[in-house]
Amino acid sequence: MKNPAARRFVGFLFVWIVAACAVALAETPRNLRCEWQINSDAVHDPCPEFYWECASQSAYRLAVATAPGAFAAPLWEVTRTSKLPIIEYAGPPLSNGATYFWKVWVKDKDGRPLGEPPAQRFTFARRPMPHVLPTARTFVNFAGNAAWAKDKIDMCFRKEAKQGRADILATQYALICTMVVPSKKADDLRRFCEKHGHDFESCFCHFARDTEVTLHVGAELAKNPREKRLCPGWDTRNDRNGDGHVDDIEFRNLSNPNATARERRAARIPIYFWGPPRDDYVVNVGNPGYQEFMAKVHAPEVAEGFDGIYFDTVPTDVASAGRRNPVVEYPRPPDDPDQWMHDVQMLLARIKIAMPGKIITANGWHADPMVIEGFQSENWLNITASRERWQAVVDTARACDRRGKVQMIQYNPIYDEKLAEFGQKVEGVSRERDQLYGLASYLMAHGDFTYFGFGSHPYARVTDLWFNAIAADLGQPVGEFRLLSETEHSTVKDATNLLKNGGFENDGDWRLVKPVERDDNVKHGGRFSVRITSESTQINNINLQHVTLKPRTPYTLTAWVKTDNVRGSPGAQVYPYEFSGAIGMGQPITVVGTTGWKRYRHVFTTGDDGDGRINFRMFGATGTVWFDDIELLQGAIHTDTIFAREFTKALVLVKPHGGGSYGDETASPVKLPAALRLLRADGTLGEPVTKVMLRSGEAAILVKP
Repeated sequence: MKNPAARRFVGFLFVWIVAACAVALAETPRNLRCEWQINSDAVHDPCPEFYWECASQSAYRLAVATAPGAFAAPLWEVTRTSKLPIIEYAGPPLSNGATYFWKVWVKDKDGRPLGEPPAQRFTFARRPMPHVLPTARTFVNFAGNAAWAKDKIDMCFRKEAKQGRADILATQYALICTMVVPSKKADDLRRFCEKHGHDFESCFCHFARDTEVTLHVGAELAKNPREKRLCPGWDTRNDRNGDGHVDDIEFRNLSNPNATARERRAARIPIYFWGPPRDDYVVNVGNPGYQEFMAKVHAPEVAEGFDGIYFDTVPTDVASAGRRNPVVEYPRPPDDPDQWMHDVQMLLARIKIAMPGKIITANGWHADPMVIEGFQSENWLNITASRERWQAVVDTARACDRRGKVQMIQYNPIYDEKLAEFGQKVEGVSRERDQLYGLASYLMAHGDFTYFGFGSHPYARVTDLWFNAIAADLGQPVGEFRLLSETEHSTVKDATNLLKNGGFENDGDWRLVKPVERDDNVKHGGRFSVRITSESTQINNINLQHVTLKPRTPYTLTAWVKTDNVRGSPGAQVYPYEFSGAIGMGQPITVVGTTGWKRYRHVFTTGDDGDGRINFRMFGATGTVWFDDIELLQGAIHTDTIFAREFTKALVLVKPHGGGSYGDETASPVKLPAALRLLRADGTLGEPVTKVMLRSGEAAILVKP
C-alpha cells in the first residue's frame, strides 16, 4: 500500500480491532470452575459449587444441562441479582457417573451483558465419606494418640493419628478470620506485605468507636477470669494530617470524640485476651493482600502433610464484639449487609482453587453457597435442648448431609468437673443416659457425610468421654427420622397471664427500646403487636418486663412470633432472665428466616430466687420480627414427643426434653414392633423387650435379634 495515509488508517484500524478484541475478552467471564476444577471428571459433591471471574457483576443466570445442546430445556436453571460469582447446585439429584454441562451469563455492575463463555462440563462421581466403625462416623478435635484412634476415629486434628491407620483424615487446625499477634503467621504476613506492597495494618479489622469488650484472659477455661477492657476506636477524620497517628494537637480537638485511638493498631478488634502482648485479633478477610497471602502462602504451608485444614472461628459476620459494634472496614451499608460473608466466601474460594484436593472445613460456617466441604457444629446439641431446638438442629443436619456437606456435629455432655467443665448441670441425669441420648440424636442426623463428636471444649481429656456403644453395628439408616407419637401434658391450674399487657394493647408495662414500634396492621390478636426492624447485625434490642415469681416452681412462657427475612445469629428471641438458680434458662425461644404467626413455648423452673424479667429482642440479626400475645403461666405445659428412625439392624428412639424435670414422672411407654434388645452405653445388650419407658430427655437404641 503506497498511500501513507491509507497505511496509517489500516494500522490504526488494526490496533483498534486488537484493542476491541482485548476488551471483549476481558469482559467475558473467565476461569470457570465446577467444584474448584476445570472440566472435572470426578466431582464428588452432590451439590457442587460453580465459580467464575469477571471485572464486575450485578446479576447472572446459570444453567446445567445433560448435553451441550440442551440448554433450551436445562436440568436446572437459576437467575440471581448478586455480586457473588459463586452458586451451589440445587437442582434434581445428579446421576452417579453421568456427565453434565453448564453455562453462565453475567451482567456487569451497570447491567450490561458480558460475553458468553463456552459451556463447561463435569462428571459426577458420588463418594460418601469413609468410616471404620460399622455405623457411626466419628471425629475428635485435638486429643488421642495413634493406638487409641486406630479403631475408633475417622477424622481428627492430629497427623500422628495416621500412623495407626492411614485412612484417618487429619485436618490441620488453623485460623482464617482471626490472627494471633505475635505469631509466625503474623510475621510471615508482615514480610509478604512488605514484599508485595500491601499495608500490613489494613489486614486487620478496627473498631470505629470506643468499645467495651469482655473476654477471657488467657486460655478459654471456666477457671480463668473474664476481663473488661475499653478498646479505642479509629476514625481517619481525627488524623487530620494523614500521617497515620493522632498527635497531641489533633487529640485535643478530635473530630470524633467517640473514637480515641491514637494509632490504627490500637483499635484492632480482639477475640481473645492472651496477653498483652499476645492477643488474638479479627482480620480484614476482604483485604486483597490478606486473601493472596492465605491462598498462596499460609494455607498451602499449613496443609502440607495433612488431608486438609480446619479453620476455627468462621462466623458469617464480623467475629466477636465486631458483630454488634461499628467496624471501620465493615460499615454494613443497607445495600450490602452481607459484605463480610461474601468476602469470606471469596477468600475460601481462592484457597479451594489453590488446593482443590484438600478437605477444607470450618467452625460454625453456614453460608450459602458454603464454598468449602463442610463445618463443625461445636455446640450442636445437649440434653437440655427443647423439642423445637432438637428437631431444628437434626433437620438442618439432615438437609446439609443431603447436600453433601461434611458435618462434625458435636454432642456436648453434661457437666463433669474434669471432663466437661462447660457442660450443663442437669439434676437426675446419669452420664450413661446422657451418652445414649447424644449418640441417638446423632443417629437421627447420620448420613453419608456426617461425623459424631462426643467431646467438649477445652478437649484436654476428650478420649475419656468415649463409650463403647458408639462402635455398635446398627447397620445403615432406612429413610429419614419420623415423628412416632406426640402427647401434650399440663400442670397449669390457673391460666391467668402473669405478664401485664402481654398483647401490647396499651403503651405501659413493658420497657421498650428503639427500634421497637407498636403495629396495628400486622398482629396476631387484639389491636396491636410490636415490631422490630433491624438493618444491622449490631442490634441487641432488649425489651423487658420485671416479674416476681414463686421460688422452685415451674413456669411456661409462650409467645406468638412472625418473622420476615431475619438473618444472622441468634435472631429474634423471647426468654426469661435473671432468675438466679433457675433450671431451663439456657434455651431461649429463637426464630430466624421468614415465618408466619407461630406460637412458641419455653418451660423453666425458678430457683430460690423468683425475681427476674421476661425479655424479647432482636439480637445480632437483620430483618423484621413481630411479637404478640406473650404469656407467662404458673405450671409446666410440655409435649411428650418421641421421634424414631429405622436402621437395617436397629430402631432408634429419642424423646427430647419437654420442659420441667427429667424424672420418672415424665416417663411414657413405647410399644415396639418386635422383641428388641436395648443397647447400653458400655456396648452390651439387654434382654429382648417389647416395650420401653422413655423419660423426658431420654433415648433408646434397640438392636434387632
